Amino acid sequence: ILMIMTATPTYAHHCRRAVGLSFALLSLVIFSSYAFVQPQHKYHRTQTSSLCMSYTTHQIHQATLANKDDIIDRPTAQQLVTNILCPPNEERTNAGTEAFGQDTHAKVITKDDPRNEYTYGEFPFDSFDLLVDLAAGYVDETITQEEAGGKRKKMIDVGSGSGRLALYAGLTRSDWDVTGIEIGHQLHSLAVGSLQRGISEDLFQPIDDNNTSGEEAQISFYNGNVLPGIDPYFQNTLCDNDTVQSILSEANLLFAYSTVFETDSLQSFNPALGAMVLSSKWSQTLASTCQNGVVAVTTDRILNPDHGWKLLDRMDVDNPSVWGSVGYISVLQK
Repeated sequence: ILMIMTATPTYAHHCRRAVGLSFALLSLVIFSSYAFVQPQHKYHRTQTSSLCMSYTTHQIHQATLANKDDIIDRPTAQQLVTNILCPPNEERTNAGTEAFGQDTHAKVITKDDPRNEYTYGEFPFDSFDLLVDLAAGYVDETITQEEAGGKRKKMIDVGSGSGRLALYAGLTRSDWDVTGIEIGHQLHSLAVGSLQRGISEDLFQPIDDNNTSGEEAQISFYNGNVLPGIDPYFQNTLCDNDTVQSILSEANLLFAYSTVFETDSLQSFNPALGAMVLSSKWSQTLASTCQNGVVAVTTDRILNPDHGWKLLDRMDVDNPSVWGSVGYISVLQK
């Protein structure tokens, strides 16, 4: 406590957030130990042994807006996502403990546990709007008229969880194609189920895997690993790595709720920028995969400038689960 009080304001700010995050993680462990039971999902993902996409007809994972001219205001969209499309909060949080298996019932999760990166959290809609609106302005600056050429802009939610933010962005930003990439099987299943519910509510129109209509998906969900290689906790995702890398390579804007992502082992805090620094597995991988000029939004950690990421802007936003967050806007300059 004394260290936090006497540290520099910037570093103290990160220390307080770290304390808040520790309490949030501890609360998740305690809650999961006593309250979680096996969820009874309304929608289920069909089992498959293939690493490539294998969705059945009742598991549509991509869609367009049912009425592209019907503008849904943001407060209404928030209510639709929360109360109609997504399953209850307990079910979403329960699905988010998949990486921890049965360990949450047996022992405390330490701060250096690598599975902390998979801790499930939900970023506030209003804070998401503030950061994405800010980043979208930089996207418009980086896209030339020749590059635009009538093409729709593409936004990717990296670690999209149960699909809350991707669904919300799809409903409120009709000029964007929104894709959610989630490594967790159960969370992805919930996202697909929510999309199907939106189809049944006439909010979306489905697009089958063969895309016989030739229409470009405005919202889609993929179960895959953004990072290269095989993840030790999620080895059998529905999408192979090549598919995920191809999707990332077309992005104009990335959003990552990166508050618990691993920091750089050599320099976890950059005093010049006053920010925690994401590990090279994130900064370098995204830099090598994404196109030049892509704009990225990260929370409470910056993408490492050593890999071509230039910090453009930052904004303090509300995030009650960790006592507030800082959003960082970076652009890739290869």
